[in-house]
Amino acid sequence: MHSSRPRRVGALVITAGLAAGLSACAISDGSSGGGGTDDDRTLTFWSYYQGTQADWLAAQVEEFEKNNPDVTVDIVETVGDQQDQKLLASVATGDTPDLFINNIVVDYPTLVAGGVTADLTEYWNDFADKDQFSASATWTTDDKVYNLLPFTNLIGLYYNQDILSEVGIDAPPTTLDELQTALEAVKAHGTYQGIALSGAPTVEGAWLFAPQLLGLGIDYCSFEGPEVDAAFDRAETWAKDGYTPQATATWDQNDSWQQFATGEYAFGINGNWQLGNAAEAEFEWGTTQYPAPGGGESVVYPGGEGFGIGATSDKKDLAWKFIEEAVLTADAGESIFTIAGSIPVRADVAELPAIKENAQVQPFVAAAQTSGSWPKNENTANIQKALGEAVSSVISGQTAAADASAAAIADIKAAIEDGGGGCS
Repeated sequence: MHSSRPRRVGALVITAGLAAGLSACAISDGSSGGGGTDDDRTLTFWSYYQGTQADWLAAQVEEFEKNNPDVTVDIVETVGDQQDQKLLASVATGDTPDLFINNIVVDYPTLVAGGVTADLTEYWNDFADKDQFSASATWTTDDKVYNLLPFTNLIGLYYNQDILSEVGIDAPPTTLDELQTALEAVKAHGTYQGIALSGAPTVEGAWLFAPQLLGLGIDYCSFEGPEVDAAFDRAETWAKDGYTPQATATWDQNDSWQQFATGEYAFGINGNWQLGNAAEAEFEWGTTQYPAPGGGESVVYPGGEGFGIGATSDKKDLAWKFIEEAVLTADAGESIFTIAGSIPVRADVAELPAIKENAQVQPFVAAAQTSGSWPKNENTANIQKALGEAVSSVISGQTAAADASAAAIADIKAAIEDGGGGCS
């Protein structure tokens, strides 16, 4: 657990000087493909990164081109929610990009099935630093590596230390049972609200609820049993007892953060991307890992972008060189944290000063080392939505916990069977 008085998380801003220096790399409007280019030393990279993430990628390209002066990396700006269809269409013309990012949680099964992604297994097996990455960094099908997740976003527990001190809570909770005891104490005090979280009937609501089961070894592919019922019972209890306001049923993660930032809530479940906002809070705050379920451990699902190489690219070796030198290094991990706030999966990056000396980020770094495995399923978005809808209906009081649990189990099972694929 870690707390801090308000201060700027210096990791999350890019300087004007750096931004001014990024114009050296080529950026185009999305009309070009990759494998068919006449210049065999030009790599085409399809990216929908925006803001600080785009700044980071541009900086990495500039550094790579500096170290490889005979190579040009052409960043093609794309639209995030159109990326999968654009990539699938590129296969038909034999013109997949040399490099691309993708929404790995949702799009991975579709892109592999559609023949978009090159097999990276040999590259990965020969990669000297592969042991620095947890299993969640490599996305595989039939024991072949097709996508890499070197950086991630994760959720954890934020707490208002001023409230905890006033209420008499000695330490922030590390388990769900401890959290419930703390929520009871906050309610009994009578001045503050309990916990701000997203209970929206969407993938966001599911993302915040699922770790209650994931820490017991129950993922979307094994979503059944009394533990599931107990998790829904807990959601119902927290709503009925006022620990979570009924409005939580519609809050997304931004909504819930805004509520926590008012200083009226003892706790908030949110992600590492809020660390910069937390630094502006007018109260003492801290972070810890997502509270572990009884008899289990703290495990959350990772989010983020996958990195891949186009299947029809005729420059796969050069594309891998870019990934190895500009994406997978410890320096790349440190810089994306510094510029964009993403959490590097590389274990040794956790020892770098920019991260090791930032107490607030350490719980998220720890979470990245033990994160859960998503379904490799074309219906992953629908699977999450089914859970989000069930949880939201319990928080709002529209559905009893037992009925919502049964509906979620049935809907998730049907979507898993329809979409195929496992969760490992």
